[in-house]
Amino acid sequence: MKLAALALLAFVALAPGLGHGKQRPNIPAAQLIAAAQRAPLRLIDALEVYCDADTPIGVWLQRFTAREARRIVWSAGSCELVNSLNPNDAGGDYCAQATLTLRHPKNRRDRPETEIYLEDPKHGRPGAAYAFRAMFDSVDGPDYIRFRKDFEAEWRDRFKDTPPPPCSDDQ
Repeated sequence: MKLAALALLAFVALAPGLGHGKQRPNIPAAQLIAAAQRAPLRLIDALEVYCDADTPIGVWLQRFTAREARRIVWSAGSCELVNSLNPNDAGGDYCAQATLTLRHPKNRRDRPETEIYLEDPKHGRPGAAYAFRAMFDSVDGPDYIRFRKDFEAEWRDRFKDTPPPPCSDDQ
């Protein structure tokens, strides 16, 4: 009896989400990706309002990177572009990542990645998008980016042929 109790205790201690704390809802990757791609840019623009605020994230990324990205592959799961030094960059269990394959990379590891942080699911559906993060090999080398507009600026600095924005935020 004692051995069975010890085995059960070891199982519960080693099995995430069992026995302690709340269990994480299982949301399929396709739903997380769709939620991130459909979300309007205003949700990830950190209290800023830009002229393209209603553009879906997926549409923006495709249009913005079209001249330099040969392909964009979306994935989802736990956040990958995290930084434990800043609580705002801790991420969570729900993110969608877009990895870009460039037409002319600097080297074989040159694959920019953007990530959309999503709130915890509610009623079995993905939560709202709330943050943007990226890893990008800019002109000055690899950079961890926290804001969409910073990503755009670094992209334009490296890829001079990037088309101008579809609208202007200057009034």
